Amino acid sequence: MTSIYDAMPIKVLEELERIETRIPVIERRAFMLQAEAQDLRYRHDEIIASWKARAAWEGLDNLVEQRHREDAIAWACDPLPSGIPTQ
Repeated sequence: MTSIYDAMPIKVLEELERIETRIPVIERRAFMLQAEAQDLRYRHDEIIASWKARAAWEGLDNLVEQRHREDAIAWACDPLPSGIPTQ
């Protein structure tokens, strides 16, 4: 019995073989990337939940004030990107 593969030149059959061998590799990589994305989503949600809990405990306004104080200190004390201190 004759099949479509019998009509294809060797070059085409070799290309098909290359494609068939790459498919599982790429599918595995996609699976790993999906798992990594899911881990990042979980970590993202975990960070937000922890800050919401902290805000409920300490008060959102207090956290905002604390951030402004820390930003002001960092602006005055941290070196510029060139490594030269601001003072």
